[in-house]
Amino acid sequence: MFRRLRPLLVLLIATVALTGCYLPARFDAEIELDRRGYYKLIFAGYMIDTRLFMGLKDGKIKRGISGEGSELEEVKKLETDITRDPNASDFGYIKDGYFKLNWKREGDLLQAKSVTFLRRNEHILGIAYNKETRIVNILGRSLPSEQKDRIVQAGMNSSGELRIITDTRVISHNANEVKDFPARGPRTKVYIYRIPNLYRATPQMQISLR
Repeated sequence: MFRRLRPLLVLLIATVALTGCYLPARFDAEIELDRRGYYKLIFAGYMIDTRLFMGLKDGKIKRGISGEGSELEEVKKLETDITRDPNASDFGYIKDGYFKLNWKREGDLLQAKSVTFLRRNEHILGIAYNKETRIVNILGRSLPSEQKDRIVQAGMNSSGELRIITDTRVISHNANEVKDFPARGPRTKVYIYRIPNLYRATPQMQISLR
């Protein structure tokens, strides 16, 4: 059976590498954006280093031993890569490529123009502002259905909740639920996106700052 699965595992590594090697596993995320363009993006939860996960699964990375190509060595590389980001904190390796992470960034979107979690080459969730149209697009990473199948078949998945809090005019969204949020102002609403697994439609929202 492993021999039959091996081509699938190799293909999974290749396809995930095209869109980054980090996958949210279980998480709680929140974006706040007000009419002035001030934003806050917060992620807290567990992620998977898919290359480490697959390397351990197919035996190319040896568990727990020291030296080049070992799990301990790969975890050091992982920690270095994550902690070089000033927005990241509370990194902690769990096992099998899973690690915990808190990430927070805030500022003026009109100045920044775009914000990406985790970074541009590891796009998981992004906010982009077009100064000509004054439109803001919030979009999660989109994967082809075939790639989702491969990820799930390999033993990985993604679940959590995303909340977008805003007092601006929302043009479109695909949230599961919308609630008033008077604690942040009479016009403020919270848009709740529940993600039970990878097959949930990619979270998206379009906002006008006019």
